[in-house]
Amino acid sequence: MRSFLVSISSGIGDALMAEPLVRSLKLNFPDCEIDILVSNATAQVYKNHASIRRTIVLEKAKISFAKLIYRLHKNKYDVFLGCIPSNTYSQILAPVLSRIPVRVKHRTPHQKLRDLDFLFHGILPIPDGKHRLECNLDLLQFFSIKAEASNPQFIIDSNIRKIIDDRLPQYEGLTIGFHPGCSPSASFKRWLPANYAALGDCLVETHGCRIIIVGGVDEREDVNQLYDAMRNKPINFCGTCTLEETAAVIKRCDCFISNDSGIMHLATAVNVRTFAIFGPKDERHIGPYGPIHTVIRNGKDVSNVTVEQVISVLENSVFGLKKHHE
Repeated sequence: MRSFLVSISSGIGDALMAEPLVRSLKLNFPDCEIDILVSNATAQVYKNHASIRRTIVLEKAKISFAKLIYRLHKNKYDVFLGCIPSNTYSQILAPVLSRIPVRVKHRTPHQKLRDLDFLFHGILPIPDGKHRLECNLDLLQFFSIKAEASNPQFIIDSNIRKIIDDRLPQYEGLTIGFHPGCSPSASFKRWLPANYAALGDCLVETHGCRIIIVGGVDEREDVNQLYDAMRNKPINFCGTCTLEETAAVIKRCDCFISNDSGIMHLATAVNVRTFAIFGPKDERHIGPYGPIHTVIRNGKDVSNVTVEQVISVLENSVFGLKKHHE
């Protein structure tokens, strides 16, 4: 097994929950070459990762997909590993048509596509309540490897750190990051901008915090609502940063408050204490990974979480950080 192709071709959060698998793969097969099959959204996640030889974008258009299959076949991979989720037709057919001899992934949850699982040599179940990061590591069981779970890691180039440090002056109080957005297709996971605005004003006026907002271009509408509603204007980086720059901004925060999103996982990957506001999704499977992080929920509707509830959680935990910060 000299070369691996690892499918990490969904969202940013999915890519970060696959990162410990990539590290473990390189640790156990130090002489192997690892390429990753990514989406346009996940290409930046592994930009500075030492274990990766190259990233290949999964193209879905017919002509582009045919060229991709030719390229993958020419690379002659020994093993394909499909991280969760690897369940679209293109994700399933790419390793088959490119004739990768050993193909391993998780069981497809959708009945129609599940009929194609026979094309793989190893299929793993996804246990109820098991974190996706740990499920991805379980793929190594096919090679008799018991991998220890660890927090995801995102590597920030030192030059990017300096650029962000120059843009963010030092602050005597606590700096708290907000990510009030989420994927446009997942609005059911969004805590309202008005709630973030009320929370931000309370943190500024009661605890002397500095608020920083991050997010993508498609989240500007939510952020603009938040910004306009706050009496104490936050520092707004939304829509102005690359993913790596966003990670550097988050790294300057003492803690981070976020919806259930890929940026939530980015905060955990730069080891910043994260408070994630959850609704219908199961945090046991896709929540922030690691003991320092906290999920805040009130039933399965994210709108049930109140500003007072979040403030109570923060006052019982975060503001103990102040002594350490000083």
